[in-house]
Formats: sequence, C-alpha cells, structure tokens
Amino acid sequence: MKKGSRFALGAAIGAVAGVVAGLLAAPKSGKETRADIKQKALEMKKEAAEKAGDLKK
Repeated sequence: MKKGSRFALGAAIGAVAGVVAGLLAAPKSGKETRADIKQKALEMKKEAAEKAGDLKK
C-alpha cells in the first residue's frame, strides 16, 4: 500500500471516529442522536463514493 493512501485511510478513519465521538457526547436525545448519525453516515458514504471514483481515474 502506498504511503499516501495509508495516510488518507488513516485520516478518514480518524474523521469518522471524531464525528462519532462528537455525536455521542452531544447533549441530545437518543432519537436526535440516531438521526444525526444516520445523516453523517449518508454524507460520508457519498463522499467516499466520490473519492473512490476519483481514485479509479
């Protein structure tokens, strides 16, 4: 695995961990927190698909 791709993978994992930790620490109800997690997951899935498309080029 290339050094740059390992860094990008590590940065992505770190970003996901940060988002999850921030959402879980927020003073919201469980329903609101689950909705936020779902929204962030959909955003990150879309972004990952775009990055994968860029890497294939």
